[in-house]
Amino acid sequence: MPRFVEVSHAIEPGMRTYPGLPEPWVEVLLDYQSSRLRYAGGAEFFIASLHLCGNTGTYVDAPRHRYPDKSDLAGLPLERLANLPVEVVDVRGSTSRGVGHEVLRGRKLAGKAVLFLTGWSRRWKTERYFEPNPFLREDCAKGLVGGRAAFVGIDSLNVDDVADLTRPAHTLLLGAGVPVCEHMTNLESLEPSGGALHAVPIAWKGGASFPVRAYVIY
Repeated sequence: MPRFVEVSHAIEPGMRTYPGLPEPWVEVLLDYQSSRLRYAGGAEFFIASLHLCGNTGTYVDAPRHRYPDKSDLAGLPLERLANLPVEVVDVRGSTSRGVGHEVLRGRKLAGKAVLFLTGWSRRWKTERYFEPNPFLREDCAKGLVGGRAAFVGIDSLNVDDVADLTRPAHTLLLGAGVPVCEHMTNLESLEPSGGALHAVPIAWKGGASFPVRAYVIY
């Protein structure tokens, strides 16, 4: 039997993902009690709308997030989002917030989902999560593009240093057509390599970012 490891946060009303962005909320359109008046034989149904920002929970950025003329979520090829071999880069012992290209040495990245394990997700649902975060330096992003990584994820607030408004990691990765997944979790439960990642957002035409239920199958 295959083993599944979830690497995404659950979506909950009122959750905070990034300072200043709206929190998700639920509008109930039909509840069980009122649905009895519409259906017969004791049938009951629940229908609701979930109102959220695309950058909520664990989400994937399409190139359109950074570039108005590049691929939106609907245009992302499934080969960039599903059944991707996984390479975990464990940087939990680093003394620097910025992850450099040296952690990529000796790794075969072509066609892989490269996931950076920083340990930051332990702070999820606390104010400490929004403190200065681990991030990918520009040279690391260049190494990922040069190594032909198919997908890049991190269990941190952002792939960039949020104080750097030029956003070099987003610029390089999305410019090369590499989807970016932020706010991942549970990466410590993954093997260093192997398994297949699935992190597919909805096919939203014009959409730039959207939550995913990301998981790895072994």
